[in-house]
Amino acid sequence: MKNFIGKICLAFTAALLLSGAAFAQCDSEQYSQKSLKALTPGFTFVKSYKIDGKNGVRKNIEYTCVFSKDTNYMIRIQGKDGGANGIVATLYDQQRNELTTSFVSNKFYPGWTYKCKSTGIYYLLFTFKESESYCGAAVLGFRR
Repeated sequence: MKNFIGKICLAFTAALLLSGAAFAQCDSEQYSQKSLKALTPGFTFVKSYKIDGKNGVRKNIEYTCVFSKDTNYMIRIQGKDGGANGIVATLYDQQRNELTTSFVSNKFYPGWTYKCKSTGIYYLLFTFKESESYCGAAVLGFRR
């Protein structure tokens, strides 16, 4: 009986250790700092965004933003796969029309700049494409 209980405890411990390794935390803070450094001079930092795909479980991560007319907004992205590789940032208006994206012609770009034409609510969607890590961060800045 002791041998049986010992085997169950060993199996349970191994399962816990393996599940912890499989679902490692996404430490996006370091990527936020890199993104912040990539913000073009003249842009004021507004917010950082954690992009944690939970090892591929979360495919879409969406944030809501309020943008003001005649203001330029800039997104800069850094990911665990290196630069902006594996992460796509897309901006949508209130009607969910795509305005700009960081993935064009099969190429990842480190972000985009968008001049707002109308004050209102916008949607910032981060998705993963060809990602190995599903982890990163982005920063938003503005300039009037």
